[in-house]
Amino acid sequence: MNKQRLLLPIVLLGCIAALLGGLSLFWFLTSNAWNFFQSFGISALWQTEWYPYEDLYGFLPAILGTLWALCIAMLVAIPCGLAAAIVSSELLPNTWQSIARLSMEILAGIPSVVYGLIGLWVLLPFLQEHLNLLTGHSLLAAGLILSLMILPTIMLMAQDALDSVSQEQREAALNLGLDWNQLLIRILLPQAWPGIRSGLLLALGRGLGETMAVMLVVGSLDRIPQPFYNILEPAQTLTSRIGREMGEAAFGSMHFAALITCGLVLAVFATIISLSAQRKGSIA
Repeated sequence: MNKQRLLLPIVLLGCIAALLGGLSLFWFLTSNAWNFFQSFGISALWQTEWYPYEDLYGFLPAILGTLWALCIAMLVAIPCGLAAAIVSSELLPNTWQSIARLSMEILAGIPSVVYGLIGLWVLLPFLQEHLNLLTGHSLLAAGLILSLMILPTIMLMAQDALDSVSQEQREAALNLGLDWNQLLIRILLPQAWPGIRSGLLLALGRGLGETMAVMLVVGSLDRIPQPFYNILEPAQTLTSRIGREMGEAAFGSMHFAALITCGLVLAVFATIISLSAQRKGSIA
């Protein structure tokens, strides 16, 4: 009872601090973005020209670049991460399973700038040589680097979800005559889906907010690829724009407000992901 009385104020203070931090962040983003929207309106979100020194602030190229990079990353990382989790959890012996998990945990802890440097020195020359690109900087490079960064998150959380399925359910399914493929599809994946879904959404959130690695390989070219689905051209993302230009923007200037608006757009995307996760969790 005494421990509960001691922990209750600490928990309350933590909740209040988290709430105040979230509200402060929301106020900072909206107050600075409001100045921008007052001057340029919401139509700037679908404008295509971005020349801050000429007061042109078009967000559409960076928004499309962000979505394309995320789509490429998830398309690559989801099947690879799930396959790695299934093999590690269900097929490998305990010793190799521990080695595989340790490797993924090490990959998850590597700073993003290291991934960016790997992309510069390994991925870009590879793409340049094999796809006949001018420099290798492209949306494809950004998506592949992001997929490598979010792969450990998907794999680790999917493995934990599969390990949480009780051994009794496995034995019961085998006793009923199900082979391994049927066991995986009908028992393991449905039972582990809530944990797998959480891992996918967490990986999506990390990919959405990644800056340094993407900035080093995407090319930071503020234009829509021609055609718009051409992932082999240099492009821009919201995070790479913020990372590259924030040091040049004077505090309180319209350029600064436009970059903060990029952050607000990212925050809106992250909020949508969080709300969708909670909605699906309540339905499940």
